[in-house]
Amino acid sequence: MIIYVISGAIIYSVHERVRLAGGIKDRTLAYLKSHSAVNRVIYDILTSTFTPTGLTVWKKGQPVKNLNLYGNPAALSEGTMVRLQDVSGMISPLFHPKLIKTLIKYLSKDSKKSNSFSDCLSDWQDPDDLKHLNGAESYEYKSSGYPYIPRNYYIQVTEEIMLLKGFDKTLFDQIRDDLTYWGTGTINFLTMSERLLRAILQDDSLADGIIQMRKDGVLNGRKFRNLTGIVSNERYAFAPSGWIKIEVKSEAGESTDIIQTLIVKRETPEMPYMVTQWRR
Repeated sequence: MIIYVISGAIIYSVHERVRLAGGIKDRTLAYLKSHSAVNRVIYDILTSTFTPTGLTVWKKGQPVKNLNLYGNPAALSEGTMVRLQDVSGMISPLFHPKLIKTLIKYLSKDSKKSNSFSDCLSDWQDPDDLKHLNGAESYEYKSSGYPYIPRNYYIQVTEEIMLLKGFDKTLFDQIRDDLTYWGTGTINFLTMSERLLRAILQDDSLADGIIQMRKDGVLNGRKFRNLTGIVSNERYAFAPSGWIKIEVKSEAGESTDIIQTLIVKRETPEMPYMVTQWRR
């Protein structure tokens, strides 16, 4: 019996060590794959040319590769996916709070939620204690049991909007892929996600046609203007901004490694690109 117990303990210990070693191996492999993929994508971006909705990568002796900049995932290699987004096709709580309000109303089908978000965001950032109609100042947070009060300054990260009184985290998960912190100050309809495009245009048949043209690779600023009547100006741009969000997701066994980074394609010999954000 003693020998049996000792043998069982040894076998269990060996199995645990093998399992742990396998887990470490998978995590290490996923880590290496994701970092390798990010470097590969950055190289592809730097050796590419912009199209109205993406990038065309030219490599000697290889077929031309087209990369979309509106967030549709693409397989980079076995177990590795990449998503690229033009930042001007995204919206920022600093520059585009009204567009976030529009997106929330589109997704929730509830104008009360969108109005509450807009007013609570204003109260969170303004320095006074004057409450907007659907907003909340310090008193409302304290009386509702929140362990904090409004910052009374600009939010510092996009996730901070989840602290707004009454804000639904589930809703944030629905809009997070369309959010950026800095933004570019301009909006590019050609590189918006399908969800955001539908929310702003509020015309599904029109959005369907634009999305199909984008898939076919024939969408450009002139065709978009003819369809919608929206013209290029200091607010609206119909070309990628050069600010590109990269998200790489690599899997190995049961391990997953995700890297998000934001680069600026500068097109200069001294500094071909600049990293402005890095998150794992």
